[in-house]
Amino acid sequence: MMFPKDRTLYANLNTSFTSFDALVDDCRGRRLTGYIEVAFPGWTGTLILSEGEILNGVVEAGPDHVTGPSAIRAIAERAAQKDGTISVSTAFPDVVLLVHRLTESRPLYKDLTSAFTSLDRLIAKLRSDAITGYVEVQVTGDAGVGVIYLQDGEPIESVFAAPRVPMMSGQDALNAIVAAVNAAGGTFNVFIEANAPSAIGLPRQAPQAESYRQDLLAFWADVLQRVEQYVDGVSKPGRFALAFREVLVNRAATYPFLDPFAAEFSYTNGAIEFHGPLPDDFSKALGDCLGDTISRLAFQLKRADLETRIRAALEGVSERHAAVVDRFGLREEFQEFVA
Repeated sequence: MMFPKDRTLYANLNTSFTSFDALVDDCRGRRLTGYIEVAFPGWTGTLILSEGEILNGVVEAGPDHVTGPSAIRAIAERAAQKDGTISVSTAFPDVVLLVHRLTESRPLYKDLTSAFTSLDRLIAKLRSDAITGYVEVQVTGDAGVGVIYLQDGEPIESVFAAPRVPMMSGQDALNAIVAAVNAAGGTFNVFIEANAPSAIGLPRQAPQAESYRQDLLAFWADVLQRVEQYVDGVSKPGRFALAFREVLVNRAATYPFLDPFAAEFSYTNGAIEFHGPLPDDFSKALGDCLGDTISRLAFQLKRADLETRIRAALEGVSERHAAVVDRFGLREEFQEFVA
C-alpha cells in the first residue's frame, strides 16, 4: 500500500542509532495522527496511529501482506535490528481512519487495462456503485505508480510516485495519475473493504434462467470456446478474447451485467463464471455481443467468410445441448450461431 501523507516529521532515521520505543512514546506524546514506517531492503512495516494510539500495523515483504497485532509485533522487533530506516509522517485524520479500514481488503477488479476503458470511466463506475476502497495504478513502462482512495465512491485522497519526480498527494496526485495513464496507458487493480457486500449493485431475479443455471452456462461456454478456438487459430492467440471484451465494454449500457467492470460475468480459458442470479435476457445479451464480436473480427481480419466458418465450427452444439436450447428457444433465436 502507498500511504497518503501530509508532513514528514522524521526522515530515514537509522535503526542502529534510534530507540524505537522512545520514538513511539514521543509520537504518543505528540498525539500523532499518521504513520511510523520501518524499512529494510525488501521489507516495509508501517504503524498507523490516530491521536497517538496505534490503530494497526501493515507489513509488506514481496507478495506477503500482514496486518493486525502480528504486524505490530513484527515491526517493533525489526526496528531493533541494525541498518534499517525509520520515518515518521503526519496525515489527515479522515484519511488515516480510511486507510485503517482498508488494511483488510479484497480485490474487486484485477489487471484492468486502459486499452478497454479510461481511468475516468472506471472512477465514474466506482462512484456510481458508492465503493469504499482504493485503486492501484501502474503506468505503462514503469512511468509511475499511484493509489486513489475512495470513500462511498468519492476520491478523497491520492498518492503518485514517478521517476525523478517528488512523491505527490491530494488533487495534484490524482491529476498526475490520470494524465500519465492517458499519455502512456496503464493497468488498474481495485480493492474494497473485506466486509463489503460480495455483490455490487441491485439484485436481479430470474427464476427461469436460474433453475437451469449450469446447463445454460455450459451451453454458452461451449459456444464461446468453439468460436475462440477457430478465431485464434486463423489469427493469433488472444484475438477473440480481446475483441469480445471490447464488445462487452461497448454494450455495457444495454447489458450492464456483462460489463467487465461489473465483476459479475467473466469468460476465461473456455469457462464462464457469473456471480449473482442470471438475468432473463442473459442469452439474448450474449448472443448480441457474440454477433457484434464476429462482425468486428470479420472486418478486422478481412475474412468475409468468417461467419460461415464459425457456423461450421459450431455444428453439433445445438444437438449436444438440445434440452437447454429447446427450453430457452435458442435454436430459433440464435440460429446463425447454433444451426
